[in-house]
Amino acid sequence: MMKVLYLAGNRSSIEEMNYEAKDAVAEAISQVQGKTGFKTLHETWRNCTLEVCIGHNIYTTSIEIRPNEKELAKRNNYHNGSAYFCNGTFWACLSRTKVELI
Repeated sequence: MMKVLYLAGNRSSIEEMNYEAKDAVAEAISQVQGKTGFKTLHETWRNCTLEVCIGHNIYTTSIEIRPNEKELAKRNNYHNGSAYFCNGTFWACLSRTKVELI
């Protein structure tokens, strides 16, 4: 199961977020329930963490799936090292294609 990590952005708690940002975080968490990573066309990442950088609204809040640092260090030629949440789905950071949650 994917670990959720909350990082303080320009706000320090979820209670300070507006309803739109709270809904996006809840949707992202529900999508990663029972998942451990993500898969793009050419890469598979496991043992990932869902990182939520808390902001005031949807524009200042970031939601990303990131592999742990050990996995990143093992691969020196990776292309999509994270996936970000936008419009209800996760997208690869560089290729901007939808990722499959695994």
